Amino acid sequence: MRLADPTLEQSSVALSSSSPSPEARETDVTPEDVRTMTQYLRKARDRAIDIRERSPAGSYLESVLTRTIDSLTLELSQLDYLLTSKPVNVVMHTRRMRPAI
Repeated sequence: MRLADPTLEQSSVALSSSSPSPEARETDVTPEDVRTMTQYLRKARDRAIDIRERSPAGSYLESVLTRTIDSLTLELSQLDYLLTSKPVNVVMHTRRMRPAI
């Protein structure tokens, strides 16, 4: 997956978590698409939390939902980081102090 705006991201990321395979495809994604994905994942996480609260304590369902919620939370934090990260090719040339005389 890579952002559609080249100023935001220069490299592409494979959709699989393992080493890139020949059948891995790249997908152009806009920042708005990422926001839509985060909104969907937040709703899914909230729904999983509601279901977990109604499940019996110590049950298999509770343990599966806990792992699912943790994974969704991690994915959300990674997508939030992707949205807030600065572009790769931006070079800041601001001077903190004036040059010596």
